[in-house]
Amino acid sequence: MRTLSRRLAAAGAAVAVALSGSGAPPAGAQAERPRQPNIVFFLVDDMSADLLRYMDTVKSLGDNGTTFTNYYVSNSLCCPSRASTFTGQFPHNTGVETNKGSDGGGYAAFEKHESRTYAAALRGAGYRTGYLGKYINEYPVDADYRVPVGWSEWHVAGGGGYSEFKYLLTDYVEEESDGQRPIASGGRYLVDVLGERAVDFIERSREHAPGKPFFLQVAPFSPHARVGVKPGEKEPRFPPAYRDRPKAAWPAGEFPRGDCGGTDCGTIDVTTLPAFDEDTSDKPAWVRRQAIGTDTKLAKELREDFRNRIRMVQAVDDMVERVTSALSAEEKKNTYIVFTSDNGFHLGQHRLVRGKSTAYDHDVRLPLLVKRPSAGRQGDLVDNRITQNVDLFATFLDMAGIGGAQRDSRDGRSLLPLISGHRPKDWRDAALIEHVRPNPKATGEPDPDAEDPGQGNAQPPSYVGVRTAGELYVEYEGDPVPEYYDTVADPHQERNDPGHARTTEMARVLDRLSGCGGSGQADCWSAAHLG
Repeated sequence: MRTLSRRLAAAGAAVAVALSGSGAPPAGAQAERPRQPNIVFFLVDDMSADLLRYMDTVKSLGDNGTTFTNYYVSNSLCCPSRASTFTGQFPHNTGVETNKGSDGGGYAAFEKHESRTYAAALRGAGYRTGYLGKYINEYPVDADYRVPVGWSEWHVAGGGGYSEFKYLLTDYVEEESDGQRPIASGGRYLVDVLGERAVDFIERSREHAPGKPFFLQVAPFSPHARVGVKPGEKEPRFPPAYRDRPKAAWPAGEFPRGDCGGTDCGTIDVTTLPAFDEDTSDKPAWVRRQAIGTDTKLAKELREDFRNRIRMVQAVDDMVERVTSALSAEEKKNTYIVFTSDNGFHLGQHRLVRGKSTAYDHDVRLPLLVKRPSAGRQGDLVDNRITQNVDLFATFLDMAGIGGAQRDSRDGRSLLPLISGHRPKDWRDAALIEHVRPNPKATGEPDPDAEDPGQGNAQPPSYVGVRTAGELYVEYEGDPVPEYYDTVADPHQERNDPGHARTTEMARVLDRLSGCGGSGQADCWSAAHLG
């Protein structure tokens, strides 16, 4: 086994060309440039795919849009994943490996990349840009906050945003702040505030940059858990909006137990999820543990956690509806709407109590939906090619009409041809998944993703893995035995088969991918092809 380094637009819019009556451009006339589309990007936090069914508005983005069914993140931890999304590069190439600056990650590791993000490129291409919500772990939100390169508006919350109620939120509007950096305290449910500010951004873009395209990224903390949860607290680990919490008596609310997508939350049971409490005796040693059961105190807690996570994404769904409804009919003709998460989450699957960071599908395989401009191609498309968050950098540039070397300079490739219904012949066959185990003794503020070992959680060792359309192969640092699943026969990764004949070939693929982009190594796009 290899030794891991510990610190290792034309976006489908119609091209407007003025034609003479004879069908040719008038003498001396030049063809007009395609009008650049607006882009609205929703990036939520810790949303596992099993929550999508409770989000009617988000699901509807697939109507006259494209739904990707094999979309994987490069790393199932917030900060490394977001760094990959912003830059189009895998963690081993960004150097952002954990959430904390004292541990090879966080804002300290990411800051040098800020001039290389899609925001900087889009701003240079004439876009008005806005960022709202959660940015990068340990980004300092205080009176001296700095607005990164590329952003016209900056509405970002610090670590208090995980509570959804007690936070500081920056309030920078380039055209109105007059060099000042306003900041406001919280009190109202943050998802709702972000929705309001997103609508304000759209309205201000019409006022301050009429005729110019805009890029808006809305990144709520929801459905991430609160940080520093203590036993006996009344506030839930996963805090829904007050309107969506269980009511003491009917008719206190439309749903007496809180809104879980138009159904009684009491009928929803986390223990029915695939692979919940499965026998882990065939798993690597770090996974194996005692059963959770269905009638235990822990099972009861996980049921409530799951229902509260559903309630949280209901607020996100409402926010998405509010923002998309603010687009005028004319704007909808020329706007892409993109929705995904930075990583998934598990609640009892494989007896892993609460967390992420694994290479299993519940942590790395996420919803990705893209609503196309209404003036473009019609019809619902479902694409099952292997796609990754490293592709979003190139995708946004491609939508903006930025092509060539700049668009294709990173580890991913544009999804725009797939979004538009084309079938590229030379698409990738494999997704790379990386993880560097965080150091629990690293100095600084508590890691919001640290797992409490007293709850039966366990951080996996550092690993690299490869996911294809039908296989998952993982190598763990310090363990000579790999992990292998035939995901066609075993879609929920319940039957580990480390002796399978395919592991030799998968090891070769992983060798190419895990070092791709480095000196003397293949580029990551080429390495993602099985040959």
